[in-house]
Amino acid sequence: MTNRTPLFLLLVCVQAAFGWTGAAASIGELFAERTRSVVVVEFFVETEVDRNPISVNGIVINDEGVVQLPASAVPSWVPIDQLREFKVHRLGDSKGKDATYLGSDRRHGWHYVQADESLWGDLKPVTDYPLATLATGQSLWGVGVATKDLDFIPYFMRAEVSTIQKLPETIGFATSEITSPGSVLFTDDGAFAGWGSGSLNMERFLTIEGRSYQAFLRKPDQTTSFYVASELVESIGNVPVSPEVNDMTWLGVVGLQTIDDEVAELMGLDSQAAISISQIIKGSPAEKAGLQERDVVLAVDGVPLPRYTPRRVVVADFEQQIADKEIGEEMRLAISRGGESIELAVTLEQTPKLVRDARKKYLESIGLTVREFVVYDNVALKLDLELDEVPGVIVNFVKPNSDAHTGGALTGDLVKEIDGVPVESFDQALSLLEALERDASKREFVMLVARGAETSVLRIALN
Repeated sequence: MTNRTPLFLLLVCVQAAFGWTGAAASIGELFAERTRSVVVVEFFVETEVDRNPISVNGIVINDEGVVQLPASAVPSWVPIDQLREFKVHRLGDSKGKDATYLGSDRRHGWHYVQADESLWGDLKPVTDYPLATLATGQSLWGVGVATKDLDFIPYFMRAEVSTIQKLPETIGFATSEITSPGSVLFTDDGAFAGWGSGSLNMERFLTIEGRSYQAFLRKPDQTTSFYVASELVESIGNVPVSPEVNDMTWLGVVGLQTIDDEVAELMGLDSQAAISISQIIKGSPAEKAGLQERDVVLAVDGVPLPRYTPRRVVVADFEQQIADKEIGEEMRLAISRGGESIELAVTLEQTPKLVRDARKKYLESIGLTVREFVVYDNVALKLDLELDEVPGVIVNFVKPNSDAHTGGALTGDLVKEIDGVPVESFDQALSLLEALERDASKREFVMLVARGAETSVLRIALN
């Protein structure tokens, strides 16, 4: 007994210092607590003619009820003013409480929602947990989330780490489904291991009547891939000031492609990662700095582009480096041009207006929505215009069985003329169309539209 007394006293001191009672929390206890870090966010996307419900899982990131959602939670084309009635549900609660949309961050596109204050005390931030160190073959468990008809109840999942890769975020892959997209996973001692990313397609072959067909299957409510928590927490909390704020940086290049190893070797680049540029937008920071089409980017700010497997991930890394810069900040690019190495300094600017932020108007009696032309239409339509050129307005929506639909209007049409009048601005086009709506004696009007390389004349009868 005497020989054991010092060890016993040491254990007592350790228990007092760390609050350890000698009994580790069971998986069931850990699971019950950690389900408080996952919520379901519901909202509606309101279009011209209907309301589409969306339900997505998210993680709680602070004590003020801020929830982080995946980039895929809100379709990139949806204007902020079409997002309606956000609600946050605790797992197992089908009713939920009102929430406020805060916007998205510029680096990852993750979205943020703040829960009603009455829920804050029931939620637990993922940042409260210790971070896991992961290794191949390690056993993990995750929180699956059932659908609304099952009241979003949480359920237990388990798998092992298959591999971990930089893509360019550090992504883990499990041997089987480990959590739901947007939910969480942990080690057996409760350390935070990851945040479920989108589910992956599984390639399969189906044989029907002796013929083989390739098919891709996916479980939309379960995933094998996840953002590794030890890196994820470094990016958590980049909550935007306002949903309307545009703080994204812009270089103004299009068609970035990774140079594969064989081509790199022919160019004398050896194992150097490289990206080729297909198009420079007129008036962009890239053009102002002297970048040219077919330039090959080798390094940013003196640091060579990192190599990835697969190679195409280099482009995503480069785009993230642009997003990490502030508006007005300089980026130094090492370029290979025709076998010559040069360095260019580019001053990044604010990203031009996005499609979702463009002004638009639904003309109900005609049955179409028009929106203003933006830079990204210039790229999509391959028009190669100056930044301030306005070749017309875009048809953003056509109501089925409407006058516009019967007359042949299609979503994506570039309207160049309305009743013979060239379109010079969104306001002018809207004025012309609204005048047509008000004119009870008008029986039809004509729109000159461009679709790709073709131009069509549409006669739209007004009923």
